[in-house]
Amino acid sequence: MLFTRIIPFFAMSLTFGSLALAGPAAARTELTKRDNADIEQVFTTLKTSTDSILPQIQSAAASGNATDDNVTPFINQLVSALNSASSSLSGLSSSSRTLNKRQSDSDIATLVAGIIEDISGALEDLVGDAASIPDLGVLFSGIDAALAEVLTGLEILLSGVLQLVADLLTDVAGLLNQLAFGLTLGALGL
Repeated sequence: MLFTRIIPFFAMSLTFGSLALAGPAAARTELTKRDNADIEQVFTTLKTSTDSILPQIQSAAASGNATDDNVTPFINQLVSALNSASSSLSGLSSSSRTLNKRQSDSDIATLVAGIIEDISGALEDLVGDAASIPDLGVLFSGIDAALAEVLTGLEILLSGVLQLVADLLTDVAGLLNQLAFGLTLGALGL
């Protein structure tokens, strides 16, 4: 008689046990690798923008005639491009796909590090013209804040990727320090 009570108990346990095991398995199959193409696209667009803006900054610096009037518009364009990238990243972070597993971030880290190297290299040329550009410190702080915001947005989407970027930028850390990019250095942990 006891045996007739135990068999239904085991049958019920097996049924609920298999359902409990199926739940996580179904959830695991729904977790697909994150396609980083949308994140990479944000930085590809940013790279395209900076590739058109930075040569103009470098040209103004190389001419020896860099002033607030001819440099500020290009700096403002650069800040605008960085702000646009930050907004795009914010839009991605609010989507539900951020819960998915991520792929390797090395390509994105390399792209981001290249953008930062390009920006810092172009701005380094302006440092020598600081006497003719009184607002240079203010302009640089705007770039620093916008760039740090982009990096923060990237870290939210791809946790740990900034360490990869920082590893790629060890040679540029001194230049970022010279440009007084404290927020960027802080975001990178340098």
